[in-house]
Amino acid sequence: MGQSALKKGDFAPNFSLTAWNGENIEVYQLKGNGILIEFLSTKCFACDYVIPDINKLYGKFKKENIQIIGILFNDEIKEPQKLFEFAKNRGIQYPLFLCDVKIKKLYNIYGFPNFFILNREKKIVQIYRGITEDTFGLLSKDLEILLRRQ
Repeated sequence: MGQSALKKGDFAPNFSLTAWNGENIEVYQLKGNGILIEFLSTKCFACDYVIPDINKLYGKFKKENIQIIGILFNDEIKEPQKLFEFAKNRGIQYPLFLCDVKIKKLYNIYGFPNFFILNREKKIVQIYRGITEDTFGLLSKDLEILLRRQ
């Protein structure tokens, strides 16, 4: 039998991330009051469109100890060093990582972008697939609620 879809309240599956400098870290090693994970693609217009919103969130919540990261898959970007180039070309200010393409299935990623908000225990508190007219407002509200629950 196949794995059921992740939902709010589930623990986020842990997986390995590779930074642009080749350093490896696991999702469960990320510390903070919460984590916003954006799964994005190099070929995604909506991902490019929402970058300024995610940059604003990164600036707003950095002091609140909320981790905001972007994750690309190794079927699109093969070498970690290319993350730096991708971020620079797109104006991305938040940390980017690579992960194995197998994680797409684990997190049910079939389109982009996907946002997962995790609490400090690494439980999923919200999932968004795609963007809205006010992605910044939606994600900002959820992160503020998460902070109030701490």
